[in-house]
Amino acid sequence: MELISLRTFKAVVDEAGIKGASEKLNTVQSNVSSRIQRLEQELGVRLFQLKGRKLELTANGKLLYGYANQILQLEKQAKDAIRTNEGQYELVIGTPETFAAIHLPRALKGLRRDHRHIQPKIYTATSGQLITAVKNNTVDCAFAGGHVINDELVSIPAVVEKMVKVTANDQNYDPILFVRGDGCGYRQAALAWQREMGDSEQQVMEMSSVDGILGCVAAGLGYTIIGWEMVSNSRYEDSLTIEPLTAHHANIQISLIYKRDSLLEEGIQTLASFFT
Repeated sequence: MELISLRTFKAVVDEAGIKGASEKLNTVQSNVSSRIQRLEQELGVRLFQLKGRKLELTANGKLLYGYANQILQLEKQAKDAIRTNEGQYELVIGTPETFAAIHLPRALKGLRRDHRHIQPKIYTATSGQLITAVKNNTVDCAFAGGHVINDELVSIPAVVEKMVKVTANDQNYDPILFVRGDGCGYRQAALAWQREMGDSEQQVMEMSSVDGILGCVAAGLGYTIIGWEMVSNSRYEDSLTIEPLTAHHANIQISLIYKRDSLLEEGIQTLASFFT
């Protein structure tokens, strides 16, 4: 059983399908399918079954997934130990796209200037997906929004972002709350604010990009709850009115999280030092 087969199998599970796995592994879908077929032939069992249009793990697939995680974790730990011992190592950093654009460049510049033995590699996803990625050893550490409470993880406060309500300048807008997709820390904060304001019956519209959300808000199609720095750095800033939120919704904590007893803790703490 080859490691590449286990890595492919895990990617299909984590990315919920062949297409997502091929994008993550930077290969074509036919390669992913072939590796899964060879793995099933080697083991003599089915690992996936189709339920509607979705791939789901069989009982044997679930069993293998647990062992695959352990094997790949040991492989990573071995590589990390050797690279750390050699004095240079790769640090895979998970981050939401907006955090990568606004807050991360300063830290990356500092690593490059003062800690050249640490070679950062960036992985972008939502906060919810990044927490899972840390647990599954897809990334070494990650910046995630909201309160992250988990016995497996260490959480270091990194950035406090001011949350604001954003509307069109003329205040003539539809009662539609624009948010990003599931797993986004800003989405969770926005929906919590909406419930507290008694507006939970209002329509909610999801969009994948902050730029798209702000463009719709500037056009008067609705409003959003988002971090102030994302608005202040936006091309739509002059067309928008920003209203600070009050009470416990006023801020959102972004923390750097990683697994306890990580062999790369020295590098992770170095990264954290640029924010604390």
